[in-house]
Amino acid sequence: MAAIDWHSGDPDAAFALAKASGRPLFLYWGAAWCPPCNRLKASVFGRPDFIALHIDGDSAGAQQLAERFKLRSYPTLVVYRPDGAEVARLPCELDGQRFVEILALALNARFTAAQSLSVALSRERVLADDEWRLLSFYSWDTDEQQLVKNLDFAAIVASMTRACTLPAAAVRLDWLALHAVATSGKGGVDRRAAIARLEATLAAPKDVFAQMDIVTNYAVDLVRFLTEPHTDARTRLCRSWAAALATLEADPALTVADQLAALRTRVRLSRLGAPIPLLNELARERVAQAVAAVHEPAMRHTLLNTAAGVLSDAGMLDEAEQLLLAELEASHAPYYFMHNLAAIAKKRGDAAGAVSWYERAWQRATGPATRLQWGATYLQGLVDFAPHEAPRIDQLAHQLLQELGAMRDAFSQRNRTQLQRIEAKLGLWSGSSEHAAALRQAARRQA
Repeated sequence: MAAIDWHSGDPDAAFALAKASGRPLFLYWGAAWCPPCNRLKASVFGRPDFIALHIDGDSAGAQQLAERFKLRSYPTLVVYRPDGAEVARLPCELDGQRFVEILALALNARFTAAQSLSVALSRERVLADDEWRLLSFYSWDTDEQQLVKNLDFAAIVASMTRACTLPAAAVRLDWLALHAVATSGKGGVDRRAAIARLEATLAAPKDVFAQMDIVTNYAVDLVRFLTEPHTDARTRLCRSWAAALATLEADPALTVADQLAALRTRVRLSRLGAPIPLLNELARERVAQAVAAVHEPAMRHTLLNTAAGVLSDAGMLDEAEQLLLAELEASHAPYYFMHNLAAIAKKRGDAAGAVSWYERAWQRATGPATRLQWGATYLQGLVDFAPHEAPRIDQLAHQLLQELGAMRDAFSQRNRTQLQRIEAKLGLWSGSSEHAAALRQAARRQA
């Protein structure tokens, strides 16, 4: 396929072009350091039959645009009609071919996801199969309350599951509903029946591949929610899930990064009830093979993030650290990996080491929104682990104040979230600093 012709900087011009040409518009909101963003760049962007708008979260005024278009999480992927109506938000962690299929559904959709959802809940008519497909693959994680507003998401998805007339979509909606209940802390689920439904899907390789993203990402949450520790039910579900993940690890249709992500989840499940024989040897071998196989910068970025996670989750902290250290100077976003190195230091109980990595990450970070986010994390590390270092906190606060003064969207969207973090953390600090007090006062303006 021909490469996408990206537009950036002027969304109004992109929407005007979409309207004039009668083509839909695909909006991609992301950042250079974001692993899922890099995965998308490397594996699925390659269609020329729509207008493509890229908004980088660090570009001038980007966070103000994010408020306008209701964007927050990196990446957020939105399809609009030529007339500017939002059609759907797409999940970022599908395999490449499935993403292209769902993107095509959205680009050619007769109804928007909001219209289909309204009909699904009201039962005004029977939805077409493609409407159910699009709803089941809708990115609720990046929705920003566009469709469900302030309603009970778990109840809405459960209602859609009951109404769904397309079996494959009903399975995915059922998993989404279960996960929504699990993460909300609400009860009301027949756990035995839910486990039976999950195990039926996990036993079917075709269904596992179709649900690759949620099989990988929901495993730990759902196992913990549906089973009790040290029970036969947990052991059985863990083993069923681990077997399904193993099929993904060996699936040649998936990228090396996606295969390794499945292994990482299986490593995490090993602590819950599906132990892996010779875990360290397996992790070391698979990581080495994956790292040796991938050199394209964007895919390598997401792969290294996952590879270090595999080793760290397996308890191999030294090897995870060495893997990341060896990649720093070659990476286009080394500051991202420095946060991973801080996490490793924290696992070791090395608070000073963690703070040092937070500092180095902030010093290397580029882009105003990224620097504010990394600065907020560094400040949090100082207050948590080195609250006695008032001069260090004062110096950081002074630098953050200077950078805030140069940002025209300092109080917008993701930037506002970082200022909320800063205000809350400084509110817990018992130390004294003129610049920290001024920074906290400035942060309060976000309210």
